[in-house]
Amino acid sequence: MRYSRALQKKIKNYYTVYYRDLCGLPDWEVRVEKRIHEEDKEVKRIERVQSLLNKKFTATQKHFIFGAGTGGLAITLSREYGCDVYGIEPDEEEFEIIQDKCTVAGINSDNFKKEYGEELSFGNDQFDVVNCFTVIEHVEDEEKCIQEMIRITKPGGHIYINTPNYNYPYEGHYKIPFPTFLPKPLGYFYLILIGRPWKFLKTINFVTEKSINKILNRQKNIEWMRVYRPLERKTNIMSFFFNFIKHTLFIYPDQEIIIKKIS
Repeated sequence: MRYSRALQKKIKNYYTVYYRDLCGLPDWEVRVEKRIHEEDKEVKRIERVQSLLNKKFTATQKHFIFGAGTGGLAITLSREYGCDVYGIEPDEEEFEIIQDKCTVAGINSDNFKKEYGEELSFGNDQFDVVNCFTVIEHVEDEEKCIQEMIRITKPGGHIYINTPNYNYPYEGHYKIPFPTFLPKPLGYFYLILIGRPWKFLKTINFVTEKSINKILNRQKNIEWMRVYRPLERKTNIMSFFFNFIKHTLFIYPDQEIIIKKIS
């Protein structure tokens, strides 16, 4: 997908603020450049989700992106798989980028709404697949959002949720080992000590397997399961430490959850 210079500038400006100013990543320039063509990496992610759901994505399906970001996943689902794609994105800058991308890709921009996930404007039982990637940790009410995802999913449809597990001592937005067991004010102090911006941490809820399990166990008319990735095969000291946490304590950095709506 080729975008105009004006749209590329919007994308670069948005992700420069995110990677450099909010997260303080040392490799922010590389990450910003990759975002210009973020659709390129989405095919691999989609292939994994298809495998987990045991479902091929086709033009007969309606997909919903819960927190569509700057539209990489939505554009790829539409162009590469022919899916009828909808979604929400509450952030003004990201929503504007999605609208521009839809115009370029020939997608109806009205399919995407600027709204929050706790109270969706979409009707019941509409979507074959709902995708929620690294969003739940940012919402105001995790349970309401999950209930809304279930509500808009068709009976027999699936929800894929990927979110961090903050029992694991790593923060994936900042890309650093992180003392997630500490109260958040001490987390701010830790970030200041290591020279990182701290305000973005205020937008993150430290969701855990236990907290999400409690929510899912309260829901009716669903079946759900977790998926765990294999251990890393790297041999450096940090990988050994993290593998010990995963293998010995069975604490994994990410939560991958598959939900099937029964009725």
